[in-house]
Amino acid sequence: MYTPEHFKEKNINEIKKILNTFPLATIVTSGNEGFSANHIPFICEFNLDGTQTILGHIARQNEIFQETTNGSQVLVVFKAEDSYISPNWYPTNKTTHEVVPTWNYQAVHFHGKISFFEDKKSLLSILGKLTKIHEKKIGENEPWKIKDAPKDYMGKKLSGIVGVKIDVTRCEAKSKLNQNKEDIDFVSVKKKMLQLKKEILYSAMNKIK
Repeated sequence: MYTPEHFKEKNINEIKKILNTFPLATIVTSGNEGFSANHIPFICEFNLDGTQTILGHIARQNEIFQETTNGSQVLVVFKAEDSYISPNWYPTNKTTHEVVPTWNYQAVHFHGKISFFEDKKSLLSILGKLTKIHEKKIGENEPWKIKDAPKDYMGKKLSGIVGVKIDVTRCEAKSKLNQNKEDIDFVSVKKKMLQLKKEILYSAMNKIK
C-alpha cells in the first residue's frame, strides 16, 4: 500500500478502533484461477509479544480452503469510512486556487501466513468470541449464545465450516486525512466531515491536530 510518511497510522489505539468498528475484512488469496477476494468478519488479537493473530471461519466449500495450503501468504484488508473531498472545502482555494479533489480514508493491511483448523473445540471458541462481540455491539438485551441452538443443529453447522488462523508477518496502516494541508484547510474539512456525519473519519482527524 502506497503510504507517504505523513499518512502512516502509528497510533495502535486508532488501528484497533478501525478493526473493531469495521470487522468485515477482505482477504486476498491466490488460487487455481488467480487472485481471489472474500469478505469475512475477523477478530484480530494483539499478542503480548507484539505480534498479531487474525481469527475467523469460512465455509468448507470456500475456495480459500479448497485451493490454499497451510503456510500460504495472504493479505487481509480492513477499511474504515471514506469520503470524497471537494476543493471547495478548502478556504485557501479562494485565494490560491492551487487545490485539487482528493479522497480521505483509513485502511489497515495485514500480510501473513494462513492455516486452517477443524477441531470442534477451536471452532466453538472462535464462534463464541465472534457472537459475543457482535451481539454486544448491536445492544441485544438477551444476547444470542451458541447454546441457544439445538446441539444436533449446531453439529451440522460446524461440519460445514473450518477455522482460519493468520499469523501476521507485516502490518501497514494508513490514515489519509488531510494532514498535509494548511491548518485552516484541515479544520475546514474536519467541520465539513462532521456536517456530513462521517463520524469515524472526523474522530480520527480530531486526534491529529
